[in-house]
Amino acid sequence: MTAVGEDSSARGRRPSTARLLLGQIRGRPGRIISTALGIMVASVSFILLTSAASTSELKVTGTIAQNWKTAYDILVRPAGSITPIERERGLVRSNYLSGSFGGITLSQWRQIRQLPGVAVAAPIANIGYIIPAVIIRVPLPGLSAGSAQALYRLHLTWLANHGASQYPGATPYVYVTSTAGGCKIPGIHSPQPRSPFALEGPQNAYLQCTRSGSHVTAQIDALFPILISAIDPVQENKLLDLDGTIVAGRSLSDSDTYGTTHLGSDVPVIVSSRTYVDQSLQVDIQRVQLPQGQSVADVLDRPDNHRAIDELPGVVVAHKSMSSQSLYSRVLSRMRSETIPYIGDYWTVSPPLYRVLPTGHLEAQPVASEPLKEWSDPVGFGGFFQAPPGNQDVQFRNLTIHNVVLNNENAGDAIVTVLGRFDPEKLPGFSPLTAVPLESYYPPIAQPADAATARVLQGGSLLPTMNLGGYIQQPPFMLTTLRAAEGFLDERFFKGTVGGAPISVIRVRVEGVTGPDAESRERIRRVAQMIHDATGLTVDVTAGSSLQPLSVDVPAGDFGAPTLHITEEWVKKGVAVAFLQALDRKSLALFSLVLLVCTLFLANAAIASTRARRSEIGVLSCLGWSQGMIFRSVLGELALVGLLAGALGTGIAIVAVFAFALHMSLLRAVLVIPTAVMLALVAGLLPAWGASRATPLDAVRVKAAGRRHAGRIRTMRQMSLANVRRRRARTLLAAASLFVGVSSFTVLLAINVAFRGVLIGTLLGSLVSLQVRGVDLASAILAIALGGFAVADVLVLNMRERAPELATLQACGWTDRQLAWLLALEGLEIGLLGSVPGAIVGIALAALVSGGIKDQLLVSGVVGICVGSAIALGAGSIAASFLNRFSVPGVLAEE
Repeated sequence: MTAVGEDSSARGRRPSTARLLLGQIRGRPGRIISTALGIMVASVSFILLTSAASTSELKVTGTIAQNWKTAYDILVRPAGSITPIERERGLVRSNYLSGSFGGITLSQWRQIRQLPGVAVAAPIANIGYIIPAVIIRVPLPGLSAGSAQALYRLHLTWLANHGASQYPGATPYVYVTSTAGGCKIPGIHSPQPRSPFALEGPQNAYLQCTRSGSHVTAQIDALFPILISAIDPVQENKLLDLDGTIVAGRSLSDSDTYGTTHLGSDVPVIVSSRTYVDQSLQVDIQRVQLPQGQSVADVLDRPDNHRAIDELPGVVVAHKSMSSQSLYSRVLSRMRSETIPYIGDYWTVSPPLYRVLPTGHLEAQPVASEPLKEWSDPVGFGGFFQAPPGNQDVQFRNLTIHNVVLNNENAGDAIVTVLGRFDPEKLPGFSPLTAVPLESYYPPIAQPADAATARVLQGGSLLPTMNLGGYIQQPPFMLTTLRAAEGFLDERFFKGTVGGAPISVIRVRVEGVTGPDAESRERIRRVAQMIHDATGLTVDVTAGSSLQPLSVDVPAGDFGAPTLHITEEWVKKGVAVAFLQALDRKSLALFSLVLLVCTLFLANAAIASTRARRSEIGVLSCLGWSQGMIFRSVLGELALVGLLAGALGTGIAIVAVFAFALHMSLLRAVLVIPTAVMLALVAGLLPAWGASRATPLDAVRVKAAGRRHAGRIRTMRQMSLANVRRRRARTLLAAASLFVGVSSFTVLLAINVAFRGVLIGTLLGSLVSLQVRGVDLASAILAIALGGFAVADVLVLNMRERAPELATLQACGWTDRQLAWLLALEGLEIGLLGSVPGAIVGIALAALVSGGIKDQLLVSGVVGICVGSAIALGAGSIAASFLNRFSVPGVLAEE
C-alpha cells in the first residue's frame, strides 16, 4: 500500500506542461538558443528582405508612373493589317505607318470619335509620294583670257546610306561662249532612253548653252520625292499641339480644303522644315579637251555627236556637293515662288516583308521590281516617268502608280499652296522609355547592330533615301487636311485610289487616364474593346508600352551598300502592365522563398530537438504521460521559442529598417511574430507527432537497423554514402533547403550573365521591374546559407546518434582529421544531392524565359552547383568541430 501511495503521490506531483517547458529551456540552453537563433535569423531576414523588396517595388512603380504617359493610348489600324510577327511577339512593327495607305473609312473614324471615353481620335491618311522637280544651278569657271568658247561636262553622283550607295546621274554638257549668237547650235543626238532611271552615259546627255560672264552657271534638273499625308487639324492639335511647331506662316485649319484654278485643284499644305533623307549630290565639273583645230560647233555638227563628245577627255576644274537638306530647301523655295510643280500622278508603296532567321533576327525580303509598270506615263516621252535617283537599287516594297485619269475635264492635276512650315523637333517630348512611334513626323530609329554596319553608316542611323521602295521610309514632309485630300482619293480623277477608306491609322487618347492604376487601365481596355466591337478594326493598346530593340538584316544593294545589320525599336505592348504584374509575382515568389527556406530550416531544428530529447520523452512516457501531453510539450516548446525569438528578431529588424531607410508597413511588422510562431508549429508538427507515437523502449534506445544490403564498406567514400543513406528523410530535408537556394541563385545569375540583368529586353525593362537587384541575390544567398546550416544540423545530429561508432573508430586508430574528412564528405554528398537538381531546375527556368539554352546558362548552373556544394562542404567542416565533444571514455560511460 505504501508503494501505491508513494506512486499516487508522485503522480500528483507530476509537473505541468508549462513547468516542463521552462525546465527544458533552463536545462538545455544550448539547444534552445540554437533553435531561437534560427527563428530570429528567419524573422530578421524576412523583414529586411521583404522591406527591401517593397522599397524597390515602390521605386519601380514610381518610375512606371512617371513614364506612363504616351502620345496616344490606343493605335487603330485597318483590319488584317497586323503581321504574324507582331501577333506572335505582341509587337507593333517599326515604321508601321509606311506602306499603309488607307483601309479605314471616314464613317469609322467618326464612329470612334463618338464613343464614350474617347478624348482624341487623330487620323492619318497617307496619300502617296509626289515627285516635284528641283532646279540646281552649279557655278562654272569663267573663260580664260583669249578663249571664245568652252565645253563643260558635269558628272553627277548621288550618295546615299552615308555614302555606301552611289547612284550615277545624268551627264549634262554646258557650252559657254563669248560670241554673240554662239548658242545657235544643234542639240546632242542621243538615243531614246530605254529606262526611267537617269543612268550615266550619252543616252542621258543633254546640252545647255550660256553666255560667258561673271556668274556662269549650269542648270541641273533633279527630282525629290515627298510623302504627302492628310490629318484632321483639330484632333492633331489636341494630340500633339501641331500649331506649336509652326515656324513660318500658319498652320492648317479645319476649314482648309482644296480649291480650283486654271491648272486644276489647289491643295493647301504645311511642309516640314527638316528632311531626314540621307541622299546628297556630288558634281564633278570637267572642261572637255577639244581636238586641235576643232571648235565646239564642229564637234556638235557631227551625226554621232553624242559618242564623239563622250569620248573626248576632260580635266576636273571644280567640285560641288549638295546635301539633302539643301536640295529640299530648294524644293520648298520653288513651291513658294511658282505655281508649279503640279501634282499629277502619285505613288504608293507596300509594307516590307520579313523572314525570321534561325537566330530569331528578322531579314527584310527584297521584292521583284517592274520599272516600266511602276513608272508608266501614258502620255510621256518614252512611255514612263523619270525616276528619282536610287530607285534602280534593290526594292523592299512594291510600288503602285496612280495615274491621272485622262479625258476628264476635272483631271486631278493640282498645285500646292504652302501655308506654313512646321519643325518636328518642336513636338512635345515624351519619355523615351515608354515612347510610341510618331512616324507622321520622324523616321524610325535604325541603329547599327554590329561594328561592320557602324563603320558603313559612319556611326549614324540608317535613314530614308529617295528610293521609294527602300527599306526605311521618310515621314510625311507635307501635310494637308482630310477635306483637301478628297481630290486625290476620287477614282474619277486618279486610278487605283483607296476610295472611301482613306485613313491609314487612328491614334486614340482615352479620357480620365492618370497613370498605371487599375482604374485607368480598365478605362483604356474598355475603350479599346468598344472600338473593336463597333468597327472590326485592328486595335493595339499602346499605353504602358515600351520600345523593344529588334535586330533586322537588310540585304546588300546593287550600288555598293553591303548587308546591313541594324537594330530597330519596335513597340512591345503592355510592358508596364506586365511589369506591375511581374512585380506582384516576384514579391510573392520572394516571400514564399524566404518562408519555405525558413520552414525547412526550422523543421530540421525541430527534428534535432526531438531526437536529442528521445531519452527524456521515453522517461515521460514511462511515467504515464499520454501521447497528447508529449505532443503538446514538444510543440509548446517550439511555440514559446518562436514567440520569444520572433519578438526579438522583429525588434532588431525594425531598427535595421529605419537605419537603411527601407519601407515597411506596420501590418507586416506586427504579423512577423505570429508568423514566426506559426512557422515553428508547422515545422514541429511531424517531429512532435513522431515523438508522441514512439514506444517507451524505442524512445529510450533507437532500434538497430537491420542489414539492408550485401557487401562490405572498404573506403571512406562508401562509409560516407552509407551514413547519408541512414536517415533519408533527414538528408532529403537538408538537401531540399539547398535545392531551393541553388535554383534561385542559378536563375538570378543566369539573368545577370545571359540577359545582362533584364528578363524582358525593352527600354523600360532595362531600368525597372525585372532587373536583378541586390535584394534578389541576398534572398538566394540567404536560402543557400540556411540550407548550409540545415546540413550542419543534420551532420551534428547524426554525430550524436553515431557517437558509439565514432568512439569505436577512434579506439581503432582513426584520427580526428580522418573523422573530419568523413563528415566533410557527407556534407559534400548532401550538397550535391540538393545543388545538382537545383541547378538543373534553375537552368530550365532561365531557358524558358529566354526561349532556349545558352552557354551562359550552363555556366550559371555550374557556378550554382559549386556554390551550393562549397557551402555544404563548409557545413561538414563546422560539424567536424564538435568531434572533441565525443571522447571515447565519455561515450563508453554513457553506454
